[in-house]
Amino acid sequence: MLFIVHAISVYIEKGCQFLELPPPKDLDDVLDGLLILYSHVPSITTYPVYIGRLDELLDPFITDEKQDYIKIKRFLNHIDKTIADSFCHANIGPYDTKAGRLILQAVIELENTTPNMSIRYDKQKTSREFAELAAKACLLVSKPSFANDPYYIKDLGEQYGIASCYNALPECGGAYTLTRLRLGTIGRACSSVDEMVNQLLPKVAKLALSTMDKRHKFLIEESHFFESNFLVQEGFIKRENFTSMIAIVGLADAVNHLLQQEGINETFGQSQRGDEIATLIMDKLEEVNNAHKGLYVERTNNRYLLHAQVGASNHEEDKRNTPAHRIRVGEEPTLLAHLKQSAPFHKYFPSGTGDLFAFDQTYVDHLDAVVDIIDGAFAQGYRYITTYLKNTDLIRVTGYLVKKSEVERYRKGEAVLRDTTWYGSGTDDCAKVFDRQLRDKEDVTAHS
Repeated sequence: MLFIVHAISVYIEKGCQFLELPPPKDLDDVLDGLLILYSHVPSITTYPVYIGRLDELLDPFITDEKQDYIKIKRFLNHIDKTIADSFCHANIGPYDTKAGRLILQAVIELENTTPNMSIRYDKQKTSREFAELAAKACLLVSKPSFANDPYYIKDLGEQYGIASCYNALPECGGAYTLTRLRLGTIGRACSSVDEMVNQLLPKVAKLALSTMDKRHKFLIEESHFFESNFLVQEGFIKRENFTSMIAIVGLADAVNHLLQQEGINETFGQSQRGDEIATLIMDKLEEVNNAHKGLYVERTNNRYLLHAQVGASNHEEDKRNTPAHRIRVGEEPTLLAHLKQSAPFHKYFPSGTGDLFAFDQTYVDHLDAVVDIIDGAFAQGYRYITTYLKNTDLIRVTGYLVKKSEVERYRKGEAVLRDTTWYGSGTDDCAKVFDRQLRDKEDVTAHS
């Protein structure tokens, strides 16, 4: 179970001996070589979960923007049709480049689910014009999402990548594995906050951490992957740059249950006591994780990284665990209140979290306002944010993208191209993600 965040710059500089690829000399070489390389990267999904900082990789080879745009668009469309899984993730930014602009233009025109995409955004480095173009693309086609680049650099260093959904991981490495704690399930087994925070949660978390140790031991000491794979031998990845993620879902559901146990008729997202309970839960989980010395994770100070996971629809309990630390759909406050409520929880998740907001059509004409909202969210402590149009077909479900029209075809029993369509359908069944609160002018300007 691997999340590989390979240093694709190695191919640009040296080529790939195993794949018999010389260093690329022009854009055609680069695009062809990348497509070949992607098909040989193992992962949890069988498809690559990270395809690099595309603008940085391609920009040195841009010579004729009109012709190069056609090539880049064809390249991105090829990825969508052959990597039929929107956990495949590209990065752009923070700098404004010709390649970055061509990529965004192609993304808007194609309206494809794959690749998933994030912009590493830094207000001090990213031009306002480039940020607004990225915001336009995010509204129209739900990508790129905005990652708070300075925040992630502080936690992981400059050499990191956003992979899979929004998993922030060391570049030239990645993650061995991910375990998921269903906090809603744990909470419902408890009759009080004290029982959850001081008894059951630490017990379950320690079991999860022990499981991760065992997986690492097998991968490193028995599988021989890190001794034999060409990605290791040629420097695309190094075992020393790997970590792992201990993830949570269902914080809202745990809190809602515990509020009921205290006789409080409120819900997570609009409850001061709810936020207090959630903070106690996350503080305890962080404490347990920090006290555990992980195996073979020296890159992250011998500790595993907390991750706010998007959830799944594989088990009946998944219906009762809201993704990550998100507020349940239908219980959201106004935008400003939502941002203030959720921001303090982003600090717990160095390997990734994110919140999503559905805007109305008018914001396409007010991209400056959208970027201002993103800047404000990052100033509050956000790591990652997505804004998209409520009425668009292509939406970000939790961390990955689907087309609502394709989900409808799947639900009718028709064949669909992408395996993430099945996940999207299930997640919508569980969490009603297609029905997130509309953020119109009245909602956006309302006081918290």
